[in-house]
Amino acid sequence: MGINQLNAMPEVKASLPIDRAAGWRITDLLPTLWVLLAAAALVDWFVTRTVTRFAIFIPKTPAMITGYQALTWGGQVGSTLAALAALLGVVGMVTVEWRSRRAWWLALPLAGLAAITSLAPFFPPAVWLPGYYLLATTVLLVFGGRILHTPATSAVRLALLLPLLAMLAAALFQAAPTLYNVLHWPGPPAWGTPLFRLGEGLVVLGAAAFWWAYGRDADRRSWLIGSLPAFLFGVAYLAAPAMTATIVVWSNGLTLSLPWLIYAGALLLFGVTVTHNLRSGRRTVAWALLLIAAAGYAPQLSSQFWFGVIGLWLLIEDSRQVGN
Repeated sequence: MGINQLNAMPEVKASLPIDRAAGWRITDLLPTLWVLLAAAALVDWFVTRTVTRFAIFIPKTPAMITGYQALTWGGQVGSTLAALAALLGVVGMVTVEWRSRRAWWLALPLAGLAAITSLAPFFPPAVWLPGYYLLATTVLLVFGGRILHTPATSAVRLALLLPLLAMLAAALFQAAPTLYNVLHWPGPPAWGTPLFRLGEGLVVLGAAAFWWAYGRDADRRSWLIGSLPAFLFGVAYLAAPAMTATIVVWSNGLTLSLPWLIYAGALLLFGVTVTHNLRSGRRTVAWALLLIAAAGYAPQLSSQFWFGVIGLWLLIEDSRQVGN
């Protein structure tokens, strides 16, 4: 899909602001960047974190080993491109928030996070982890305030709040060891595991909320196409429950602590929602949903956290500009 096609989409142009003070249109660049980012993030998710790890369980002939090495290399390229595109996306977000809105309370934490993640390889984790989690939590809390004040419907606000709360729960769970170490408290905290499980439940509820807000008008074809991921998950789980659960943890961070049918139902609704928005022309919403899914629950890499932040920001922008 080319730049001209993207700029011709009314909902894409409406969902991203224009930097008039700088004399150029951010919408001319960002829509294409979101498509590239979503594509690279899906490669990172499906190839690097899913297919190549699934291949660990399969005996390999010499030809399969060669194919596995090529697949691994391609996944690494996709993951690298996704990380670079995410960083560019953050720069675009900071530019929009600072130059178009003067929203320094969001632009500064975003810029600080980008700086920390860029400089992290040069310093030990103990130096930058506290600041990283503090800024990440700040960004999510600012997002929460925007969601509560968005002119969108209650269904859209709920659909945005649930994944945000899941991201907050995961961030607090991951920050707990660093916090306890800084404060010299004995750990691990008793609230860590319940908080993690709560966040996982919010992920499942978020899929249903996304469907209600963005996909409940889906037609029969969208249901047919969107049900394929849930069908494949169900078949894989029934054939090899332990292996499937392990792959899901590696791929998306979910532990499958709830009954597997709940996850299958959530995946069905999410797949239908993405398919419906792609087919109906609301592609920005579809890209944002895919980015949130590619981020996974409790992401282990900063680039994956950026997928979720950018996806959520796009949905908030859509709700603020389009009004749903």
